[in-house]
Amino acid sequence: MKKISVLCLFFFGMISMAKAQVSVGINIQNSRNFITVGTDTDKELFGEARLGLGRRTGLELMGGYNFVRKSDVNVYVGAALGLFDHYHPRRDRYYDDTYLAIPFGVFLKPFNDKKFGFVIEAAPVFYGEYGSYLRGGVGFKYTIR
Repeated sequence: MKKISVLCLFFFGMISMAKAQVSVGINIQNSRNFITVGTDTDKELFGEARLGLGRRTGLELMGGYNFVRKSDVNVYVGAALGLFDHYHPRRDRYYDDTYLAIPFGVFLKPFNDKKFGFVIEAAPVFYGEYGSYLRGGVGFKYTIR
């Protein structure tokens, strides 16, 4: 009975994943660049994992809420948690600590194919004893449907 239950859970999980929509993109920020992989950014709630690139690799997990959802533009606010290897732009070194960011962004979809768009984002970053700063940048995103 236990094997059947596990098999059913696996089967229904695969079905739900088959309908999943994934977005991938690149954000070019003033503090570091990110490769992003997340859920569909057209949904009311979405999430992203951001791989920070630079001298060292970092990871940021972001959850967002679209408070404006239209066919050609989304406006969102979110909360992000940086987990390790964060570069603070006012200091010339990396820190091994967590940080909190609150990204505000606009996702523009100017083409007929609404799978591709441009991201404009700003985020205050709170980094414990090292202070805070404002990060901003642009990027692009593609949703695989």
